[in-house]
Amino acid sequence: MLKKEISKDYDRIFSTHGLRTETSYYRWIISILGDMNSKALLDISCGEGILLAEAAKQGARTFGVDISQEALKRTRASSPDSCLALSDGEKVCLGPRAKFDYITCLGSLEHYNYPEEGCREIVRLLKPDGKAVVVLPNEFSMHVLLDVLFKGRSGDDGFQIIEKLASFGQWKKFLEANGLKMLKAYKVNERPVFWRDRKIRSFSKFLRNLWFYYLTPFYFARTFAFLCEKKDKYV
Repeated sequence: MLKKEISKDYDRIFSTHGLRTETSYYRWIISILGDMNSKALLDISCGEGILLAEAAKQGARTFGVDISQEALKRTRASSPDSCLALSDGEKVCLGPRAKFDYITCLGSLEHYNYPEEGCREIVRLLKPDGKAVVVLPNEFSMHVLLDVLFKGRSGDDGFQIIEKLASFGQWKKFLEANGLKMLKAYKVNERPVFWRDRKIRSFSKFLRNLWFYYLTPFYFARTFAFLCEKKDKYV
């Protein structure tokens, strides 16, 4: 698919409802990586920039790239001190001297034409002792399985222009084949939130998310967060 089409579609998304989750999620991602003070953090496909804003509060030097101009507008508002660039995540517009202590790519690789190229860019830009968190979706999540069981189809609305799904084992193999070594993996399900933006949320959705969050087995999680380092730490 042409990059122009992808960029246009994400401009549409970010000029309307956007893409984000609870702030606590981004704080949790940061806690996985470690101490932020004076560290250089790059968020690839940074979206609305919430992670960058939270990392900056903890003393990180923050950088973000995204294929969407509309996404970067939101990031400039939420994280004005971050250094930002309009860039494709499969070929990041940073030269060989650019290296980062931490890199995040949260639910984005699966939306690339060539996810393997995006993964190799993470490896290229990561310092030898750096860490990365990559979040990827589960093809066999409990949400999908229940939708198929009771509706005969997946309930995913597929509103993003490209989406690739895989199992935990397939994603782990994919990361390792493209230069990353998994240090730890975490299951990620939507947190049960009853109150948001001074409004009461759906009680049935709260109960459903409560069940998914605490009782879903690891391999049936909605997404996985992979904490990684470079396989070859001398490159």
